[in-house]
Amino acid sequence: MKRAFWAALCLACLVALPACGERAEPDTVLVFLEEAQGCAVEDNGRRVAVGEDVVFTLRLDRGWSLTDTDYAGAFDISASERAATLTLRDVRYPARVRLRLASRYCTVTYEANGGQSVRGGALRESRTYDLTGHARPNTALGSDLFSREGYTLTGWNTSSDGSGEAVGLGSRVSAPDSAVTLYAQWARWSDADDFTWRQTPDGTAITGYGGSDGVVVIPEVLDGRPVTSVEAGAFDGCGAAAVVLPPTMLDVAPGAFQNCALRTLTLFDSIRSVGDGSFQNCPELATLRINAAEPPFGYVWRKESCYADKIDRLILTQGQKRAVFYGGCSMWYNLDGVQAQQALGAGYAVVNLGLNGTVNSLVQMQIMGAFLGEGDLVIHTPELSSRQQMLLRTAMGEEDDKLWCGIENNYDLFALVDLTTVEGALDSLCGYLSQKNARATYAQVYQDESGQPYMDRLGCIPFFRSGTQDDLPDRVGLDPAYVDGAAMERLGEYYAWFQSRGARVYVSCACVNLDAVPEGQRGNAPLMDSLLREAVGRMEGVALISSLEDYLYENGDFFDTNYHLVTQAARENTALWLRDLRAQMERDGVWEGV
Repeated sequence: MKRAFWAALCLACLVALPACGERAEPDTVLVFLEEAQGCAVEDNGRRVAVGEDVVFTLRLDRGWSLTDTDYAGAFDISASERAATLTLRDVRYPARVRLRLASRYCTVTYEANGGQSVRGGALRESRTYDLTGHARPNTALGSDLFSREGYTLTGWNTSSDGSGEAVGLGSRVSAPDSAVTLYAQWARWSDADDFTWRQTPDGTAITGYGGSDGVVVIPEVLDGRPVTSVEAGAFDGCGAAAVVLPPTMLDVAPGAFQNCALRTLTLFDSIRSVGDGSFQNCPELATLRINAAEPPFGYVWRKESCYADKIDRLILTQGQKRAVFYGGCSMWYNLDGVQAQQALGAGYAVVNLGLNGTVNSLVQMQIMGAFLGEGDLVIHTPELSSRQQMLLRTAMGEEDDKLWCGIENNYDLFALVDLTTVEGALDSLCGYLSQKNARATYAQVYQDESGQPYMDRLGCIPFFRSGTQDDLPDRVGLDPAYVDGAAMERLGEYYAWFQSRGARVYVSCACVNLDAVPEGQRGNAPLMDSLLREAVGRMEGVALISSLEDYLYENGDFFDTNYHLVTQAARENTALWLRDLRAQMERDGVWEGV
């Protein structure tokens, strides 16, 4: 049918060509839509005056929605039950426009809530999001929708008065009925008379603040110039509980907010430099809220960009009992989720939160813990060679670029982290932002050069792995010093928190490539098992369910690193985890599996 349509259209175009010696009208261009599964286009192949808008009507099959196009200019989509109206703005050139439709989607309606449309249009706008790649949609950044003189757009909320669910700009929202309305949240700028400033080559620098606001909202503009920096000492001793940096802000100097009573900081990811040193002696600063001002980067860079999708699985299964498997990439790669789900049965939803053993575990556990509930199981397999998983290293650093590339797809997750427990968070954030040299869209998912995705619906690696690379990277060891008393006590505190939220905590073992362990440590497996057993034994209500001896492997069992088993070995490893889990749950009287 499509081929016949294009043939007819081409014939019509040929017939419409002017005779020899005549010139085509230079002020019109031809635009047509390339039909896709799920829709039919009425009155396709439209000639439009250059610079004018063109409107198409699409008839949608049941259950389908128009979500996007590849039109190079601005466009709007509005939808009714079985139809969609597509408006292409300011058409300048002939165009063949591809359509993107989805059978899994939701609609988010944005309300200006006191603001104005940046295009001078309606004060509410609906957008439809494809849920094929991500189970929850990322919200609009807002700068292309609404503005308000003297105010900064700080996020969205499900209630106009801000009493509902808060959602950061670009962060994700749940839409259980495939539709949700979000209201713009505006923060009024603090009085310009409360600030002192000086002009700089790229704008205005704040040099001092003398006001008494409980929430300081730094203006985006002073004297008609963008506010781009805060100098050292500008807010020394400020008693405000919160500060909102504008999207124009680029640099916050070390010591800019020293000796302050701040508890909450809001900023935008367009910032260039801000660090922990910018907030010296601010002991109550616990919450960092990040709004997206730019498209994400991680989907074109690292597989860990799927972290927000893993957490979405945890968020969307709230109200059910979950079996949450957590660890480094030895959990991510080596848990066969389907195998685990079949063993545990319908009583538990399997969630694989394994990520990367070199990134901050304390941050991940704070995010995970916020969504745990009554009856959940947490199965943690700390990698014995990972300072982060063993909580020997709790500060954020360069390796956490891999974590930020996932968090940037839902910055609201980081607002769950207590900054008073994590050093280096702001330094680490800016380190990541400085590396962003490409842009993706929120609709993308990470795929490697072979087109392989790195997460299935349960959070596991979905592709088949066989054969071993000649040179396996990553450090492996069995160093008794890694089972540190103070670090294990910290780990026990998080386990106790999980239990306070209603979860049972079980500790098992991550795989160890014995061939990669330094020769002097290869006989340490019994000692490491004993030390881990002793440390976990001091934690009330926590059980070490496995023996390390069962999780020792050799080089040929691994795929591309010393933590990623080939598929067959991963299935055998999963069977061991499930065997140990079942035995302990039977002892606890809570086994409900098949």
